[in-house]
Amino acid sequence: MRKVAILFHLIASVLFLCHVSDAKLLVADDFKGGKLNNKYWKGQEESWKVKGGQLEIERLGGDGNGAVDFGYGLVEFEDFGLRLDFYLLADDDFPSKMELLFRANEDLHFYQLIITPENGFGRPNSARWYKREGNDRGTWNEYRDFRAEFPFPVTTKVWYTLALLGDGKNFQLHIKQQGELVYEKVIEWTDVKNLHPKGVLGIHTNQLQHYYIDNLFLYDSPREVNLAVEPVGKLAVTWANLKQ
Repeated sequence: MRKVAILFHLIASVLFLCHVSDAKLLVADDFKGGKLNNKYWKGQEESWKVKGGQLEIERLGGDGNGAVDFGYGLVEFEDFGLRLDFYLLADDDFPSKMELLFRANEDLHFYQLIITPENGFGRPNSARWYKREGNDRGTWNEYRDFRAEFPFPVTTKVWYTLALLGDGKNFQLHIKQQGELVYEKVIEWTDVKNLHPKGVLGIHTNQLQHYYIDNLFLYDSPREVNLAVEPVGKLAVTWANLKQ
């Protein structure tokens, strides 16, 4: 029995090493360079800036419909695992939401995740999902069946970490307060049409949005985001890869 257990452990170790070697880290950015890394981001001058070692998103005007309200990354991906920290502000007591684009293209084809805090307006403490298919605003619609409430209160002026995973047409969202060890699942959903199989990361802005993003990791596989504790050794390897 002991030999069988040892053999099983060796096989599992080999499979794990193969999995790690096949996976690719696409983006690892702690925003400490003082400006956007032009290897990863095109960004948006109207609302994106690196400040204090974080990406600050601040949009004071605009109605969310202009070209200046869309900023993009440069790294294309299909299957993916995205992990990032975020901190929503409440300027003049107006709570900010966050709007991430994924598998996005500059021709306005994208999926969109909107995060609204518990003290926000519209649909508080929620994650909502949208898609758009080009210049026609009539295609910019919500997947209403996939609205989800967060498993705990998500509010302004607190750091959180989210994990957004995409495997073909299947998506998952997980979240935790920074410092917690384990994520909690928010929702798992499927786009049966698989409208946007490939694209980049992006951010959509609207008036009175103000928040920070930090410690952003994008992998080419959803399995690379550890939904339990993130091993210190793996983080060290991640930053070593970034510096190469």
